[in-house]
Amino acid sequence: MLTLGLLLLSSCHRVPPVPTGLDPTGTPAPTAAPTAAPSLSPAPSPTHPPSPTTRPATQAPTTAAATATPAPTTAVTASPRPTLTVPATLSPTAKPTAAIRPTTAATATSRPTATNTPRPTVTATSRPTAANTPRPTATNTPRPTAANTPRPTATNTPRPTAANTPPPTATNTPRPTATKAPPPTAAADGYFPAKNYGTFFRDQYGTNSEITASEDGGILIDTGNTRYGVALLRVDSIPASKRCKVIVLANKSSYQYDIVARNTYLGIPLQLGNGTYSLTVYEQVEGTSYTPKMSHSFSVSLQSSLRPFTASSVMSDFSRGSGCVSKAGSLCSGLDTQDAKVSAVYSWIVSNISYDRALASSITKQQIDVYLPDPDRTYASRKGICYDYASLMCAMLRSQGIPTRLIKGSTPLGYHAWNEVFFEGRGWVVVAAFRWKEIDGSGWVMLDSTFAASGMSPEKILSITHTKQKTY
Repeated sequence: MLTLGLLLLSSCHRVPPVPTGLDPTGTPAPTAAPTAAPSLSPAPSPTHPPSPTTRPATQAPTTAAATATPAPTTAVTASPRPTLTVPATLSPTAKPTAAIRPTTAATATSRPTATNTPRPTVTATSRPTAANTPRPTATNTPRPTAANTPRPTATNTPRPTAANTPPPTATNTPRPTATKAPPPTAAADGYFPAKNYGTFFRDQYGTNSEITASEDGGILIDTGNTRYGVALLRVDSIPASKRCKVIVLANKSSYQYDIVARNTYLGIPLQLGNGTYSLTVYEQVEGTSYTPKMSHSFSVSLQSSLRPFTASSVMSDFSRGSGCVSKAGSLCSGLDTQDAKVSAVYSWIVSNISYDRALASSITKQQIDVYLPDPDRTYASRKGICYDYASLMCAMLRSQGIPTRLIKGSTPLGYHAWNEVFFEGRGWVVVAAFRWKEIDGSGWVMLDSTFAASGMSPEKILSITHTKQKTY
């Protein structure tokens, strides 16, 4: 026993010297704690969570510093000293030496980790988002729109527009060729018996008059025949050197017309249906500035919704003595179907009216301020622009009691005018030996005599989009 004790004492004296800041087991001494100060984290924020070292209650003795800055004596802990194995062979009375220190203290007292002391995360302290703090939007603070502050429209101060004088160009209407339309044919897949829906000619104006005059007596409005689809207007007091316009309002729609003739009654179309109409006459002051001269409101109850499209008007003016009316009568004589009559008139116009390029050029260059079609003039001269083609077809078919519309609108080739003709029956409408449209009961069929006169095929005409803007 004495020998064994001497050996043990000898081995204890051979322990190497302890470096500064470490205890004999290689564990950093408590005096090294101040070295942990540089590792303090900034104050808690959403982007910088606090470090556990800022919590005094859970601060590790000093081992954190050794971890942050490893000491060169780490080799001491990696190589266990012989004295660590001695306690297993000591007798119960042997007293542990100073070299034997509990080396499991760090294990018994675990260091605080992120698991024991969780750091605040973005989940714990979430940033305000658009959902938490909604920003004001246009829905909360709506801006005033034009609906709140309506601007005055052309009905208050009408200005001349291109709609009054459509400028056809060479691109709109190809040059006429020697190609003639096929002769009229009575053959048809459908059955459309001839029917006269009634015509109101210009020479019937003035019957059953109900005249309202302006204060100076220079403007007269006759509403005695409105059931036939037109109101009559006569302007005497506005000089021809001043432009004159009339605006018609009804059922939330409006139409504007140029009045060129003086001292004669003109038919103003009432194509906006039954109801209360307002008709206002304006005189040009200068340029596009106009002043109202007379306004009159009246009630309209049409004999039929088709009557405005069988009456003579400022857009298609004709009388029983017109040359074009006489021609239409001879073409349709003896034909007992509606499509045969329409085919006869359509084919004659396509074959006999040429496109007037000189007139089209003058209008395009604004050498003519206001242009209105005249069916008698077109019939006599055998030429005209698309506006004239459409107006002439209206006059000739309306004179036969066939409802016919004059349409203004646009095509890919430019601003244009064409027709729509009313058919009542069933089956395909055949005009000039071509099936234009299938009707089941009644309907309107588009016909473009201007394009047809240029040699364009019916298939090509139908393939061109015709967008309606105004119907007369």
